Amino acid sequence: MDGQPPLKTFRESRWRYSQFVVLGLIVAGLVKWLSPLDWLAALGIGAAVGVAYLLFEKKRGVI
Repeated sequence: MDGQPPLKTFRESRWRYSQFVVLGLIVAGLVKWLSPLDWLAALGIGAAVGVAYLLFEKKRGVI
């Protein structure tokens, strides 16, 4: 009709995994702000939370 491709759902988009990265960065920022840990440790904790949430969503069958 107007040449536009059909809209994709969030599950089908290439950005569906970005939520885990954003969550990990938010957690890392909070850990750095609220604790005496350095950035490397805070980023490690944020990455662990992001991966744990990814695995949780895969187990639930959302992804």
